Amino acid sequence: MKAIKITLTAILLVFIITASYAQRKITGIVYMNGKPQAGILVEAHKAKGSFFTGFDGKYELTITDKTKYLKFSFLDESKKLSIEGNTADIINFSWDGQEIPEETEPGVVLKTVEQLQKDRDTEFLNNYSLYREFFKQNDFASALPHWRNVYRSYPKSTVQIYKDGVDLYEKHLNNAMDGHTKNQYLDTMMMVFDKRIKYMENKGEVMGLKAAKYLGTILQPSFGLNEDQLIKGVKKGYEFAEKSIKESGNMAEPAVIVLFMQSTKKLYSANEITKSNVIDNYENIMAILETQQANPETKEKADQAMPLVEQIVESCGVLDCNALVELYQPKFNENPNDVVFLKKVLKTMKKENCTDTELFGQISEKLYSLEPSADAAFNMANAYVKKNNYEKAFEYYEKAYSVNETDPATRATYYYYAAMLGIQHDRIQFARDMAREALKLKADYCEALMLIGEIYGQASKSFSSDEFEKQTVFWIAADYFEKASRIGNCANDGRSKANFYSGYFPNKEEVFFRSLTEGQRYTIGGWINETTTVRVKK
Repeated sequence: MKAIKITLTAILLVFIITASYAQRKITGIVYMNGKPQAGILVEAHKAKGSFFTGFDGKYELTITDKTKYLKFSFLDESKKLSIEGNTADIINFSWDGQEIPEETEPGVVLKTVEQLQKDRDTEFLNNYSLYREFFKQNDFASALPHWRNVYRSYPKSTVQIYKDGVDLYEKHLNNAMDGHTKNQYLDTMMMVFDKRIKYMENKGEVMGLKAAKYLGTILQPSFGLNEDQLIKGVKKGYEFAEKSIKESGNMAEPAVIVLFMQSTKKLYSANEITKSNVIDNYENIMAILETQQANPETKEKADQAMPLVEQIVESCGVLDCNALVELYQPKFNENPNDVVFLKKVLKTMKKENCTDTELFGQISEKLYSLEPSADAAFNMANAYVKKNNYEKAFEYYEKAYSVNETDPATRATYYYYAAMLGIQHDRIQFARDMAREALKLKADYCEALMLIGEIYGQASKSFSSDEFEKQTVFWIAADYFEKASRIGNCANDGRSKANFYSGYFPNKEEVFFRSLTEGQRYTIGGWINETTTVRVKK
């Protein structure tokens, strides 16, 4: 009798455990070559029963909340489909990975909300209005079954079902107490995004939202991932963001771009991607942001994203000159006539101050031969400066500033560099004239003002045999430094230089002897030919 009691107790315990597993019925179609496939054995993990598909490819199984995957067997081959977090009642499977035809999905109505309202589809209208009303009241448990009916059967009706679906499962995720359950809800949220991508427009934008939601969730300390799990998660989010950017192209969302580069840095620090990957990502992203900056509608966000991206990449420590040469030299050797590539490389190398490398000179020369332009001539001039071939450098600076460059500030830079080279090689009048041309194009070019001040400071030595006349040149030099000191970038240096040169002004007696008074206007002749103000050394 005692043995019988134990047996009955054990049976009762098994019944209680089995009954505690929530069950649900699922159906679906198995496809091969895009068509329903017969003869596929379908089984469910931790669930009884199996199903052989017929000519319609359909199967039907009862699963529990412990079921993690479905197993599909055909001849001597088997494949598994993870369904963790998948709450759908219809789960289709493509044996060979080909896209499942929309029109053959059972029970699916591919109509918009306007068409459904026009058709007076009561099934849709009732379920949609009920779930939305419960949703507004924060009664998510009551909203969920009605939402599922709309989500499952009317996937093209309205984008609202996908927005609400993510919110519904995110609330469940935030209330979940263990990591396994949180992961299940996160997987379901990702499936909602995938279905939205399949049936709705703006695929790139939605993929970006998916990436942001996924990374934003797993990076929360409360999600409880260890370092290895976190890296795997970041890699997955990185792939989502990468797909979004590729799909969106120049319309990629700047927030997603920043997220992508943050993921890039994390994966690089974990040795999951290479230095070359980081640089390639950076170049592609910068090209997109630069295009967006040229568009008034996207400029503001791009301007905000640009410095963040630059800061992220710089903190990676990958953009040193050796790395750039190592990366670009083989590509240049392989494809030296790609003008777009050459321009991109030169821009990157200039930004990272790698203009003194041999590669920079090679690419500059090649680009100028393929597409002569002001920018190419400027690069050639700089390359010849590095080679100490100054006559060639002067020649190419002249080509650069002589071309009708549309951007005045850029053309002013060409004049300024020519002036810099001129003063270094004692062509001071030429240098002054070049700096003046730069100021005509860019009035607040304080570096050009400073340069003219230095030119006049040097010119005083040979301006005249008369000592007083040499000293008067310091008046005009100080004038230019004072002008520069009123512009932010040169404020301190300009003020310091003006004070320095004022120490070389004539003294009070010399001014009096020349029948001059302080504050009087005075013209310095010769090639300088500028008017200044009489001052005395303090």
